[in-house]
Amino acid sequence: MLRKEGAFFSLRSVLFASLLPAMLLPGATVSAETPGKVVEYGIYSKNNKLVKRTATIPAGGAVRFGFCFEADVQFFDDDSYMLVESLSHPTLDGQQGGENNGYSVPRMFKIRDGTAYGCSGYRARDASDLRPGVWRFVISDGPDELVVQEFEIK
Repeated sequence: MLRKEGAFFSLRSVLFASLLPAMLLPGATVSAETPGKVVEYGIYSKNNKLVKRTATIPAGGAVRFGFCFEADVQFFDDDSYMLVESLSHPTLDGQQGGENNGYSVPRMFKIRDGTAYGCSGYRARDASDLRPGVWRFVISDGPDELVVQEFEIK
């Protein structure tokens, strides 16, 4: 129990009161704001030029898709900063017999005035490299998701 000026508040009533405004508004959601944003996304050419702005990617052949972002990281000590790039996708059969449903790797991204800039994507060489479903890219700084971009493969 929490006590404030002679009144008692249970943890449950405090939690309920904090969520009440979102429950009263139709269609309202409680979400955290991220410090990053996607500035470009879609299908790209071999020269990494945006060909079509879309989050729906056609299945069945070779294609390059991805996105570019900027994210406030408040880092001013150098011209690059390490973030983690993650991709989760429907399970693919590995060429050496294993299965793969994504990756998570550290990458260096350019920094200017405390903001990280970069692009991330995937290149499917043929139909076996691209399974239908949701493909989710995340750029994170430690536990904090800075940018999220999802594509649907159809």
